[in-house]
Amino acid sequence: LILELMTAVRRHGIPHRLYTDNGSAYISRHLKIVCANLSMQQSHTPPGRPQGRSKVERFFRNVRQQFLAKKRYKTFDEINTAFIAYLNDYHHKIHSTLECSPMQKRLGVESVCQQVPEVADIESLFRTKRRCRVYKDGTIRLKKQAFEVPGCLPGGRVTIHYMPWDLSRIYYGDDLKPAKPVDLTANAYRYDNANFNKEKNDDNQ
Repeated sequence: LILELMTAVRRHGIPHRLYTDNGSAYISRHLKIVCANLSMQQSHTPPGRPQGRSKVERFFRNVRQQFLAKKRYKTFDEINTAFIAYLNDYHHKIHSTLECSPMQKRLGVESVCQQVPEVADIESLFRTKRRCRVYKDGTIRLKKQAFEVPGCLPGGRVTIHYMPWDLSRIYYGDDLKPAKPVDLTANAYRYDNANFNKEKNDDNQ
């Protein structure tokens, strides 16, 4: 969901409101953080009242009847490739009620979304965050992995920012310093190295 929302924001801009049902993906803490970062209001349709999602529900019905029911697909890649082609045709095909294509209807009204510059780096707005304990060895633990957070006080806590599905880029603190996977060997001798450098500096003075 977060990746799809990021793609939509890049393409169409930031909407004033995100209207969803009450599925687990739509009530997650991560999505609440993203909505707050984007200054975007989130509201939910009342449980058991699909009328509020009539346009979406009708589109889903069209997808089932016009796309999924016509052919069996063996892989997700086949489905995705075919669905992109289906969407392209759907957006440009004349709608009997609208008397124009959905794309023409959409482009015929002024967008209420806040446009985002193409060069803007918006990934930071889509990260989730949590408070982590800093252990005595100057590391934190996240999903059973250890990461070094230099400059943090052992025994305290630090806010980390990350994408749950990508732990290769984790940032900590208000200035978003990058946290690196712990080097067990270097970490074990960090105090020895610090003391050696201190003694060396004292000898030079």
